[in-house]
Amino acid sequence: MKTEKPKGTRDFTPEDMESRRHVEKEITDVFERYGFRQIRTPSFEHAELFEIKSGEEITTHMYAFKDKKDRTLCLRPEETAPVCRMFAETLRTRPRPLKLYYFDPMFRYEEPQKGRYREFWQMGLELIGPPGPESDAEVISIAYESLKRIGLSSALEIGHLGIIKGFLEDRKIPEDTQRKILACIDKKDTEGLKKLSTEKTLFELIGLAGGKEVLGKAEKHLKNCDRSMKALSELGEIISILDLLGIGYLINLGIARGLEYYTGMVFEMRVQGLGAQNQICGGGRYDNLIGLFSGISVPAVGFAFGFDRVVEAAQFQKIKTPVRGIDVVVAPVSPDVKKEALKIAATLRKDYVVLFDLMNRKLGKVLEYAAETNARYVVIVGSKDLAEGCVTLRDMKSGVQKTVKIEDIGGALR
Repeated sequence: MKTEKPKGTRDFTPEDMESRRHVEKEITDVFERYGFRQIRTPSFEHAELFEIKSGEEITTHMYAFKDKKDRTLCLRPEETAPVCRMFAETLRTRPRPLKLYYFDPMFRYEEPQKGRYREFWQMGLELIGPPGPESDAEVISIAYESLKRIGLSSALEIGHLGIIKGFLEDRKIPEDTQRKILACIDKKDTEGLKKLSTEKTLFELIGLAGGKEVLGKAEKHLKNCDRSMKALSELGEIISILDLLGIGYLINLGIARGLEYYTGMVFEMRVQGLGAQNQICGGGRYDNLIGLFSGISVPAVGFAFGFDRVVEAAQFQKIKTPVRGIDVVVAPVSPDVKKEALKIAATLRKDYVVLFDLMNRKLGKVLEYAAETNARYVVIVGSKDLAEGCVTLRDMKSGVQKTVKIEDIGGALR
């Protein structure tokens, strides 16, 4: 019988989970302070949901399968399409803006490497309803604040797909070719891009990166392209809000993102220490996706953290995880005091992290175990002490022991 875990998956030890839960808690707190509420979608969906607009990068790596009625299903490779499906099916009558967040595993059949797995976690949000630059700036602010809360140093890059799309439409480039061009831009595939376009201006545009001067440089190329100029203006409004909020950024018109449903502002966040897989957050505006599922036009914007990469980046940057350790180990020294010892443990658990010795070990072994688990105290329960309504309390750091009344144990631990 094969017992190894499948390729591209991982086990998480208790120590791993302490780090992951800390990061989850900090990000969740930021999300909820902005009024976002958690949702959960199915782990598998109809494959067609992702084939409509998620793009080749997603569909070629889906875990697709046939069910017993020959329907093609797939494990969820990303969350935005399911959220839009959920909105169309369940949430379309809710008051807007609708603020939703998720934390779920995703599945893609890719070649595993550092920072890339076949089962991975995304933590993200979707802001459904508002169309303006304030909502774009809000989701960027949340991503920025989340990483700041954890203590991660990161770099924000922001662009606008409408600039490049408007330019390509102005040049009457067919939609299918536009998709291929954007895919090449996303993958930084210069050679592939050269085979699709000889437009010198396109290469100059996607090479623009820097501060607000980028907007002026881009404008010189786009004066007669109305859609691109409108997108450039929108980007300018967004970064004006980021300036107001004190959020640093790099304008990068070469950001395309791998998902085909993006229509407007796009952004990415990167950290040091993860090598080629240093992007830990990505998102943007997708104003047409919900309409494909619901038949009604609803603007939306969102992002997702590559949660695994966030945790790995925190470890690389040596950000410590606060861990609540074991406060007390309760050690009955003989079978006849077990019931009283259990009662003491139950009372202490109202305020402390308490372990009860379930292994029936001798006291010396219990003390060794308490030292190995970094417990602060051991409550030694013996029949002689119990007869006087007392226990022995041992401070594991100093080794000092003292006799205390059972009702005074809690006070002695403080």
